[in-house]
Amino acid sequence: MYRNILGTLCLMLAILVLAACGTPTTTGNGTDAAKPTPTTAQPSPEPDPEADPDPEAEATQSDAALEDAELVVYSARKEDLMAPLVEAFEEETDIDVTLKSGKPAELQLLVQQEKDDPRADVYFTTDAGGAQSLAEQGLLEVYESPNAEKVPAEFKAPDNTWTGVIGRSRNIIINTERIKPADAPKSIFDLTDPKYKNQVALASIEEGSVRLWLAWLLTTRGEDFTVQYIKDLKANGAKVLAENSDVAQAVGRGEAPIGITNHYYYVFEKRDNSPVALIYPDQGAGDTGTLVMPLTVSVVKGTEHADAAKRFVDFALSPAGQAPLTTQENEFPLVPGVDLGAAKVEGVRTIDQIKRPKVDFKELADAEKRVVELLGPELTAGE
Repeated sequence: MYRNILGTLCLMLAILVLAACGTPTTTGNGTDAAKPTPTTAQPSPEPDPEADPDPEAEATQSDAALEDAELVVYSARKEDLMAPLVEAFEEETDIDVTLKSGKPAELQLLVQQEKDDPRADVYFTTDAGGAQSLAEQGLLEVYESPNAEKVPAEFKAPDNTWTGVIGRSRNIIINTERIKPADAPKSIFDLTDPKYKNQVALASIEEGSVRLWLAWLLTTRGEDFTVQYIKDLKANGAKVLAENSDVAQAVGRGEAPIGITNHYYYVFEKRDNSPVALIYPDQGAGDTGTLVMPLTVSVVKGTEHADAAKRFVDFALSPAGQAPLTTQENEFPLVPGVDLGAAKVEGVRTIDQIKRPKVDFKELADAEKRVVELLGPELTAGE
């Protein structure tokens, strides 16, 4: 009897299996599937791998991912000057940002040290040469922002690893109570003339803009000329102060009738009603022009928040991002035809009004180290 029951059970099980499986058929994607019976609900259709994704669903997922991202921005721009841009970005995007500020060389070294496990998502620097150096080491992501289209090619990396955001020019400022406009120098090379003896001040080599300026001289005029020029300046009584701001303030007070510094320091002195005037050197026919230095922004290679980092780059290059940047330090937009806005002060020019030299920031990046070797002792504050 046990055998009969067992046999009956096996037979019933076989019938049930056959009823459930039915006749096998082949679907369009080559997988086996059961043929539906009238009492069985239709299975959901297989997703079509060729079908276009739902753009609304994709956008929702992308936005959610961005909102969950937390960006780390390494900034060589002083924290109080960078904060308004960060705050505007957070308000616009709901993306939280951690801001780490430091000197260009310090932050550049951090990016190098952290290359296997990047902690920064965005690199914002006042030193385009340093950005180019990181790019050549493969530490910056290639990204061409749609908002960078009108930025002149000279202010962008050839491979789009960094983009100029705003600019500063390397100018001469004078105290108009000490120097008559007719007697003012028209070129940086005039400053070694004995008529300007003991009248010139410039910042130390600790300042990134000083190193970049000297690297430009070195690459365009050669090592011998650059070294001799600085020695002649010192022999003519030029004073080396710690920072560019010290130079502008000394000129504003009349302690130094002439200063070599970035244009925006003049703006602060002018707004404080100091008796100062701004000179764009070497603007004549055949002259080299006034050096313009971009502040740059990049996406760090290997970041886990690449989409959010690119969005930060886009924002910094947008009108909403440019406004807090130019307002804080009075630098100018790099796009020709764009008004100075809050940075507008008598004597300051827009980018398209400045005769400027062609600059290869790759060469400048290589030359910066050599500049420090050659001129570090000559351009130490107080020397």
